[in-house]
Amino acid sequence: MADCAMHGLRSLLGPDLVDVKKMWFMYDTSEPCMFHSLYKLLPDIEVDRDNVEAKIQSHYYDAVVYGSVHRCRDYMQLVLDAYPSNKIAFIDGEDGPELAPAVGHGWYFKREIYEPNPNLLPIQFGIPKEKIRPIDLGRKVRLMAHCDPRDRSTYVYYDSEQRYYDQYSDAYFGYTMKKGGWDCMRHHEIIAAGALPYFFGFDACPKDTLATFNREILAEACQIHDAWEESAVASKFWPDVMRQTRESLLTTEAIAKRILDRLQ
Repeated sequence: MADCAMHGLRSLLGPDLVDVKKMWFMYDTSEPCMFHSLYKLLPDIEVDRDNVEAKIQSHYYDAVVYGSVHRCRDYMQLVLDAYPSNKIAFIDGEDGPELAPAVGHGWYFKREIYEPNPNLLPIQFGIPKEKIRPIDLGRKVRLMAHCDPRDRSTYVYYDSEQRYYDQYSDAYFGYTMKKGGWDCMRHHEIIAAGALPYFFGFDACPKDTLATFNREILAEACQIHDAWEESAVASKFWPDVMRQTRESLLTTEAIAKRILDRLQ
């Protein structure tokens, strides 16, 4: 979640977004990174990361964002003393519902919200806009994509992001489900590649988790898949449902804008 937010904020703000601890895996450098979608995309531009404590005390930064509040609360007391709570954001991207002690000290964005809580703001993963592929019906050769979260033997795409996206682009559907948390990059990658998610069990997802997803249209996607072989009519609904599902897809920039809107 921190990586999604950082990519979006840097895309919008350029060097005005300061990753105080340089997130090397986000930059287009020679260092290898095995993961897909978010990484090695940003130009390694010059960013001023010096004299952080003095800059906090002097209000040099317009606002402060903790990208992973459970894992990093550096300079916390200094930030709380120097900034009003409406200029501080905490991002909680953990798989479970547990909260960090920062709740109430700033805008608290939570990825997995299982119970309504007025102190929490929903947030979810997103895709860099450059990863969203055109929907190409002409390349579809199979009903369900090869990669299946129920079978780790299908996780064979670590060496090639293009092959990973291709196997979704070549299919009408990609299987997905809750694993560690309800939200995961796989849901968004399936849609970005031009396939529909077959999201097993999504009807049980808490309403404030994956809050922008259209539950009705995801249920319809599953129904189309299940009726595919029995009814030739089912496939005719696929393009319209795909279009509507794309409307639920957030870019990293959209995520960043939601954060910035609270920090104005």
